[in-house]
Amino acid sequence: MSTNSPLATADFIARQRPVRRKPARTTGGRIGLHLVLVMYCLTSAAAFAWTVMVSLKTNPEFFSTSPWQPPSEPQFSNFADAWNGAKIGQFFVNSFYVTAVSVTVSLIIAAMAAYVLATISFRGRELTRLVFLFGLMMPPFLVIIPLYALLGNLGLLGSLNGLILVYIAIQIPFSVYLLTSFFSSLPMELEEAAALDGASSFRTFFSVVVPQMVPALASVALLNTLTIWNEFFFALVLLSDPSAWTIPVGILGLSVNATYSAMWVQLFAGLVITMIPMLILFSILQERIAKGVAIGGIKG
Repeated sequence: MSTNSPLATADFIARQRPVRRKPARTTGGRIGLHLVLVMYCLTSAAAFAWTVMVSLKTNPEFFSTSPWQPPSEPQFSNFADAWNGAKIGQFFVNSFYVTAVSVTVSLIIAAMAAYVLATISFRGRELTRLVFLFGLMMPPFLVIIPLYALLGNLGLLGSLNGLILVYIAIQIPFSVYLLTSFFSSLPMELEEAAALDGASSFRTFFSVVVPQMVPALASVALLNTLTIWNEFFFALVLLSDPSAWTIPVGILGLSVNATYSAMWVQLFAGLVITMIPMLILFSILQERIAKGVAIGGIKG
């Protein structure tokens, strides 16, 4: 084809034309986004500060003064009353036990399942992945009746161990979904070297693979911890004994009692006590959580 033909000329013009790039976010868009984020942060901080301020008032002061008026004399004894008298301490221990066991067991099972799904080719692998994905999309209210009947038949209804089994089953699909992306990116050379040295599959997994996956496992563990610590629906339906209540259900019980006994400041003190551990945990490890979720999303 001659270089002077119309097609050659059009191709030359097309090659000389600058490539259209995706327009960068405008200054106005960035300012608007920053304003929204600042407003969200200020709203969240103001709500927490107001809760702390109310928790330091007396009950007469709570009813007689403006909601935004600081306490005349901080009542730190409200926290001791909430911990002992309102049983926040017992709810705290129950939540800690349920969260620690559920996160540990679900993470171990999910890590081994994700490793197999990501690195080993076998018949039915895609179907197994779909089963985990289906579990991720299942709404909680659809499974509550079968779970209620199943735990009743097992004699675990109303116990913390029964609730732990439910939380493990719920968290495994989500953990498998995130960890499969991480395991898919692992280089196979180290596993092959371990196999040549005679290491078994379990030895290779725990001694070679898991040390490389610590950031991903930590991110998934933290996300599961935040979810289980704040979970309310299953705990409310499956735990009828007040001595087995977790923190969200216990706070609900306190709010109902506060309506009749006017112990509102103890309720707010209990809210502060329950929020502090998660705030400390999230403030220390928020960067690791964000990086882990971002890497998992990119690799997925």
